[in-house]
Amino acid sequence: MARTRFHQECQPTATSLVRTIHAASVSTTEWPGVLGQIRKYLDARVVTLGHHEFTTGADSDLFESPNDARFSHDMAAFSARNPWFLSIEDYRPGRVIAGDEVISHSDLRRTDFYRGFLQPRGLLHRLCGVVAQRSSGAHLLSAYRAEEQDAFGTREKTELTVLIDHITLSLENQWRWQEADDLSRALLALTDHDANPVFLVTADAEPIYRNPAADHLLDGRIGLCLDGKRLMAASPADQRLLRETIAHVAQNDPAHAVTSPCVVTLACAPPMSPVVAVVRAAGQVFMRQTGVRRGLVLVTVRGGHALHDPATCVFARQYELTSAQAKVSSLVFAGQSLSTIAHSLNVSENTVRSHLKQIFQKTDTHGQMDLVHLHARVCPALS
Repeated sequence: MARTRFHQECQPTATSLVRTIHAASVSTTEWPGVLGQIRKYLDARVVTLGHHEFTTGADSDLFESPNDARFSHDMAAFSARNPWFLSIEDYRPGRVIAGDEVISHSDLRRTDFYRGFLQPRGLLHRLCGVVAQRSSGAHLLSAYRAEEQDAFGTREKTELTVLIDHITLSLENQWRWQEADDLSRALLALTDHDANPVFLVTADAEPIYRNPAADHLLDGRIGLCLDGKRLMAASPADQRLLRETIAHVAQNDPAHAVTSPCVVTLACAPPMSPVVAVVRAAGQVFMRQTGVRRGLVLVTVRGGHALHDPATCVFARQYELTSAQAKVSSLVFAGQSLSTIAHSLNVSENTVRSHLKQIFQKTDTHGQMDLVHLHARVCPALS
């Protein structure tokens, strides 16, 4: 049966269809529309994009047009008896196969698959393109025509062969993007339960990600706040230093072992003690908004709330601090005063001062804030 004049007028052009296929690589919501256009292009009743597992006979659909989930769902019940899937060898990547190349129409009509699935839907003809093959399975684009329609011919096979290359490229791009996105989400999720605030920002201090602890810190304006779309110091006196530090660190390559984090002390509203922001390069990434690669920066905040075990402190081991000196160093980092440290350790303030003097000598630092910054740069538990 020839295509009707109405169908020819409504049929999308190959150029517009290819453009739509590649546009779908960045949005899974576009695929039903793509299949709808392919259905018109091939004059088919149904088009599906799915996966068939040859070892188990299991079918799983990705998308279909018309958007009727029952089609792929009901077809899966007949997957083990589907005569079109006799051998995986027939389904090589890029190949386009007509249904009657696998089994004749007369033989197909004698199968349970035809009587139980195809016939009730008025379908008979099938054209299948192999988008990708993985191990014992294949991703397939399948088009179905009604019994009263002509079978898919050489022209349709040629048209689908051209489209399959574009569909494969589009899906492969989408899968790579999805894999990277899922991996990044999984890695970032590791910080969701971190009690310490964590920000991932651009060189312009625009937050890309922050964990719940960071939201809590922003709500209280504890050293940091948001100015529109940018992360900034809550104290005006610290804003330029933090902004320039982030921009500078964003240019660094974290792969270089010599690259160490920068440390910035941020004032808080009295009577709160200052907090320490550790600014570390996170690497260069491509920014689609600008079309260029730009550096990302990881900003972690430590303050009086930070829990740090002096017994396992890398800083204490590196500078060979005694147990008492390690405890004093940890409490200084937490922002505690000398009197508070003396009280918590049950010693005199003079003893604390003596420990501090020895720590300064061992670490070649010249004050408590100098010590805090060195501690943050050295100890991975704090940066």
